[in-house]
Amino acid sequence: MGQRDLNGAELIGAIIDSSPIPQFIINPDHKVIFWNKALEKYTGISASEILGTDKHRTVLYHEERPLMADLLVDHDLEGLHRWYKNKFRKSPYVENAFEADDFFPDVGENGIWLYFTAAEIKDDEGNIIGVLETLEDITQRKNMELKLRHSEDEWEFTFNALTDPIAIIDVDHNIKKVNKAMAKGLNRESPDLVGVKCYSVVHGTSEPPSFCPHVHLINDQRPHTSEFFIDRLHGDYSVSVSPIIDDDGQLRGSIHVAHDVTKRRQMEIALKESEEKFREVFNNANDMISLNLMKEDGLPGKFMEVNQVGQERLGYSRDEFLLMSPADIVAPDFRDKMPENAKNLNKHGYANFEITHVTKDGKRIPVEISNHLFHLQGQEVAIAVTRDISERKKVENAVVESEKKYRTLFENMLEGFAYCKMLFNGEGQPCDWVYIDVNHAFYKLTGLKNIEGKKVTEAIPGIIEAQPELFEIYGRVAVTGVPETIEIYFKPLKIWLNISVFSPARDYFVAVFENITKRKNAEMALKESEKKYRLISENSGDVIWMMDLDSQMFSYVSPSVHKLRGFTAEEVLKQSLEDVLTTESYQYIMERLPLKIQAFLSGDESVRMQTFRVDQVCKDGSTVPTEAVTNIMTDDEGNITGVLAVSRDITQRLEMEEEIQQSLQEKEMLLKEIHHRVKNNLMIISSLLNLQSRYIKDKEALSIFKESQSRANSMALIHERLYRSDDLKRINFGDYIRKLSNDLFRTYVADNGRIKLNIDVEDVMMDINTSIPLGLILNELVSNALKHAFPGDMGGEINVVFKSSGDDYQLTVSDNGIGLPADLDYKNTDSLGMQLVNNLTGQIDGNLELDATNGTKFSIIFKERKYGK
Repeated sequence: MGQRDLNGAELIGAIIDSSPIPQFIINPDHKVIFWNKALEKYTGISASEILGTDKHRTVLYHEERPLMADLLVDHDLEGLHRWYKNKFRKSPYVENAFEADDFFPDVGENGIWLYFTAAEIKDDEGNIIGVLETLEDITQRKNMELKLRHSEDEWEFTFNALTDPIAIIDVDHNIKKVNKAMAKGLNRESPDLVGVKCYSVVHGTSEPPSFCPHVHLINDQRPHTSEFFIDRLHGDYSVSVSPIIDDDGQLRGSIHVAHDVTKRRQMEIALKESEEKFREVFNNANDMISLNLMKEDGLPGKFMEVNQVGQERLGYSRDEFLLMSPADIVAPDFRDKMPENAKNLNKHGYANFEITHVTKDGKRIPVEISNHLFHLQGQEVAIAVTRDISERKKVENAVVESEKKYRTLFENMLEGFAYCKMLFNGEGQPCDWVYIDVNHAFYKLTGLKNIEGKKVTEAIPGIIEAQPELFEIYGRVAVTGVPETIEIYFKPLKIWLNISVFSPARDYFVAVFENITKRKNAEMALKESEKKYRLISENSGDVIWMMDLDSQMFSYVSPSVHKLRGFTAEEVLKQSLEDVLTTESYQYIMERLPLKIQAFLSGDESVRMQTFRVDQVCKDGSTVPTEAVTNIMTDDEGNITGVLAVSRDITQRLEMEEEIQQSLQEKEMLLKEIHHRVKNNLMIISSLLNLQSRYIKDKEALSIFKESQSRANSMALIHERLYRSDDLKRINFGDYIRKLSNDLFRTYVADNGRIKLNIDVEDVMMDINTSIPLGLILNELVSNALKHAFPGDMGGEINVVFKSSGDDYQLTVSDNGIGLPADLDYKNTDSLGMQLVNNLTGQIDGNLELDATNGTKFSIIFKERKYGK
């Protein structure tokens, strides 16, 4: 064989040898050339004993005789009829292959049933170079079929215990009974299948299919076996049918036994496809792929194969590579790392590392290599997948350089700043983070020291138990890229923090935070004060009294009136309503009470209970503000008998209302300050990104920084609108759209005459929780259209429309530019911007639609969510 054929044969051998199914291959001379490990275990005969011989003829039978592979390699059809009469058949899946099942009494203690398939192996010219025979032990299935006929007592248990789907079907194709495996496979209950046509429920047809073995059994009353794909059982099945004959010799139906042969079929097909797939992947990969024979000293030796990418990247031909080793293409200053890399490869079976290659013309290329060991033809071989990381290194170097330039500004920020990498466990849940960089304010705020490079669980032991919500929030921001702001009591340090979190890159996050302990303590003190005042108010004595409406004299007054007015209850019983109230309050009551009574007499039950605010006269001549809850009393016949009331001193409540109003004003000022500070924080971040971007030469990296700056500005604009608004939770979103869209237009468009920006929006007040994600979506869509819709000197229009219809809102950003690539799946893309748009649309429970018939048109339809106050 040539080099390509040899590799294919070796690959087939490796697949056969690792297969769990017993298999062997003979050549045209009937000599065994492959005898896999499964067959060694099954027969007890090792490959070393049988390879190169024809001893396979005596392994399964008590005498020497040809197996199906021997007959097929000789094209001996008469021999097939002689040795496997009424037992063999052509394979419906593999061309020029035969299959059969037979009982082998001399194998094992009690003999076994085997199902076997023999298939030709041909070279490129179509010549037979061997035959592959696959064996499968079907003894259990055969024994179960026999037990179904001879064991009535155990029949039902066995019937349902079998893992193969089984059904009993009458001559009219009606299902009489199915076992649990069949019912489960069809996702139905067993009783529901009785009486149903078998072909309708199994094949989904209105008539029996032509390949149905039950049809053939009805014609000749003989057992039949067929293999075919059953869609509703999700696989390839070998279906055996056996006739059911009554005592009169009449055919009553058949027993169907379906055995899943999907894995076996997949293995057979894989044997033929593996070589082609391997070559397709090898030569069409985007990375360099190479094979090296491992030397005795553990280092990779000469190249055995290199794909086209590797040849083009390094400038060597395949023939040149075959005379070289990895040391010949590794930069001299990196060769001392090769022994350590090889040591890791030999120890673990795989190794990943970075190194620098040198091309034929001397160019240096930084690469990332993933190495794995495997055995080929009894020799240890290393396969290496090598990726060019030049662009990644450029970005990394640019970031390092820019770090030096903004360090001074970073260290002089008043807010604490921490740049971290999120760590995840095997289930993808956030479990830790590493501090990459923090500023001086961070240390001053937290009291921690020297934590760069440390995990938070090392710097603050017990934090994961004390503050699990931080891991959830930071992990979510690091994955989704959606910024969040929280106020939290940080238990390990016993301080309150206001934390703004955003993600500059996936798996990374930046936390900007401020100590708000004093403010929180003041708020809690205010709440405690309010609680005390409520307690005093609730426990003060109320005055209960009853009054006759005609005389306006009191028939009962509780003793607590003394505390309220200074009069005893006995003294009050001698007073009228006019004596108790101030002149103004008495006039107020007399103007309203008769009207309420008249309405009640007219049938309006809702006026039975009323609340009045009145001032009462005290014994010392002073007045006390009270609240009186009155209830009109009636007898059994509905006649009014008087008024029952409860009066409460509301002096303290009035004072508290005034205090609460003042508190609300203070909180409103505090909330304005918070929005102002958040806006300032975001503008600082934007300024940092702007300063850093001046030193970045790479256009892609510069674009990323510019996008991040634009996102920060879009959020800052919302907080500025809130700061200047009378409503601190809602903004005029139409005004916001006009401002943000025009800002983006001035940022990205140098020639105002080339691109026209049309804005058609309604002035709608929108909650901050909807405005922030919607603002980020608007920022992404408008900036994307400005940057990419009109390349070169191309002109056009961009339309931004925001309308409401009932409870529905629709934001549309469209352009008549070049449109998106035809193969772009905007729902699943690597673009951070589109990921943000999709994630943020989901956050507001919206629906994102794309119309690409004329340029690009994104529409987002949503309802404003109701947020708790």
